[in-house]
Amino acid sequence: MNIGERLNDLRVRNKRTLKEQSEIFGVSLNTVYRWEHNLTIPRKSSLIKIAAFYEVPHEWLVYGNKEDDHHDAYPQIYLENNAEQQLLRMFRELTDNSKYKILGYIERIYIEDANGAVYKA
Repeated sequence: MNIGERLNDLRVRNKRTLKEQSEIFGVSLNTVYRWEHNLTIPRKSSLIKIAAFYEVPHEWLVYGNKEDDHHDAYPQIYLENNAEQQLLRMFRELTDNSKYKILGYIERIYIEDANGAVYKA
């Protein structure tokens, strides 16, 4: 189970619509859809709101656990080269606090999409 599936599962189990979910967390309907379909990942501030609302640990939203998931505890990532494998290996060994610092840094840098367009996160 990945982050989108966990978000969808929480919403459905609590009998919420996409629209209700978007209003509760102050984001667009499209944003909630994109979260649940793993097109984007919620920002840390949104993850904290979601976790508090549903009374689940925010770490579980991101990583899950082996008892709840059928896959590895980490989201499925398709590694293209050794550098990505090395980064993932190093990231997994960090403390949770360090992981969030890294994620915050990555959100502030430029992201290049498949078309070559550059967006500032």
